[in-house]
Amino acid sequence: MMNIFSSLKIKLSLLLMLATSFSFAQKNELQFEKTKQSFKKVNEGAFVTLNYYFEYVGNDTLSMLSPEVDCSCTEIKLENADKIIPNQKYSLQVIFNTNDKIGYQEREVWLTFITQKSTKQLKQKLIFKGVVKASKATKEKYKQQNN
Repeated sequence: MMNIFSSLKIKLSLLLMLATSFSFAQKNELQFEKTKQSFKKVNEGAFVTLNYYFEYVGNDTLSMLSPEVDCSCTEIKLENADKIIPNQKYSLQVIFNTNDKIGYQEREVWLTFITQKSTKQLKQKLIFKGVVKASKATKEKYKQQNN
């Protein structure tokens, strides 16, 4: 009886290792140089532009769906977003409007790409962060509210 359980344990362990190695062997077809960026300190009201460079190394042409952003203060620009060709390098712009945003900011952008045959979906999360210094007008507004 003990040999059956021992044999079963070994087989399950081997199966688990095999499944794990297959999942780690899958290559990410969207190869971003950086997925996280910092913009340090900026004054409130500034527009922060960050460029994320990537290469698509898949086989089928992709289209980017509408990105998911934390708020309407973040805009995404990618030329030819409807036709991302394999083995090409691209520059994606993230534009963050800091108006009415003060203090430490950390934002996420979720990108979704689909093959033109709609058989595969690729997702990528980008993060940017930094500090927005309050303008004089914002500081005055807070002083008046607290008096």
